[in-house]
Amino acid sequence: MQKVLLLLLLFLNLALSQEVYRFGFTAVVAKEDVKSVTMFLEYISKKTGYRFVPVFTKSYDEMSYLLSRGMVDVAYICGAPYVEDKDYAGFELLVVPLYKGKPLYYSYVITRRDSSYKSILDFQGKPYAFSDPKSNSGSVVPTYVLMRNGYRPERFFNPIVYTYSHSESILAVYYGFVEGASVDSIVFDQFAKKSPNIVSSLKVVEVYGPFPITPIVVRNQLDDDVKYALRKVLLSMSEDPEGKRVLKNLALDGFTVVGDSFYNPIRDMIAFIKANTLAYEKTSK
Repeated sequence: MQKVLLLLLLFLNLALSQEVYRFGFTAVVAKEDVKSVTMFLEYISKKTGYRFVPVFTKSYDEMSYLLSRGMVDVAYICGAPYVEDKDYAGFELLVVPLYKGKPLYYSYVITRRDSSYKSILDFQGKPYAFSDPKSNSGSVVPTYVLMRNGYRPERFFNPIVYTYSHSESILAVYYGFVEGASVDSIVFDQFAKKSPNIVSSLKVVEVYGPFPITPIVVRNQLDDDVKYALRKVLLSMSEDPEGKRVLKNLALDGFTVVGDSFYNPIRDMIAFIKANTLAYEKTSK
């Protein structure tokens, strides 16, 4: 009995002395899907030997701020905030997920199944949901598409509703708060598995993409040993039976490594939006 108590005390001392690393989650993962996130963090904690705990934020700006202040160490974000915030916030690419075998995903235009909408251009004058202003699939892509067609989103929709969550955008369509929404294809597919009764009453009317997938980033000052261990575990998850089960719950196939230029398509869309917004502002003065 005494030996058992000593072992328990030793275990507790090790657990308490183990440094904690904060893993941030944004709109690319449904906050409601706590079980999948918990399984993921438990897996990488066990495999790396470092303890990871979740931090959820409402917006990408908030996550970038926490990364910049060292209050979050690792984060699963979106391609657009990666492009726009990585220099000021001081974070870098670690790995990117694989969705249906590729590091790519889509922007879905969704509406209720009984509606007659067939394109994002059919929602003129209607309430429409964007997720985060810096979301690629939930804001950048639909803004780019509309501006390419000569429209400004804030004048095209009536109104734009920012939900700050792809899941909330899906629910906003389901409950009739908005007529349509632009959402992340991975989140939509994941939502369909968790809540088929809701998604069965919706439909995807238009698909844009593929686009560079949502990345996992780390703050620049994170210890190199932690970066290395985390990257190694994530890249080998798909080869491990337990890792495969965790990935399946996240609707992912694994992880891979890409370079910064992989996100140039998103950079190009953002540059086009900014240039045309500036041109519009000048002509409207």
